[in-house]
Amino acid sequence: MKSNFTPAPWHYETGDDGAVVYTGFTIAKIPIDGSDWQSNAHLISSAPDLLAALERLAHPMADDDDLDYARAMIWKAKGGQQ
Repeated sequence: MKSNFTPAPWHYETGDDGAVVYTGFTIAKIPIDGSDWQSNAHLISSAPDLLAALERLAHPMADDDDLDYARAMIWKAKGGQQ
């Protein structure tokens, strides 16, 4: 089953009231509400990259480069933090 989704790249910008994830139009608004809204913005904006990493790892011919790519996308989703 093929799902339709908005292709990458997704970006986010922060403002006084939270963050907006967008790609030519708004995908999500993350308000400042006491939660870790910046981490949520990183994670949501990285969704296409995380999907690509999973697709690479699920391929029968996946190798160490694919694993390195997946680790890099996880790092990006965490806002460049370990």
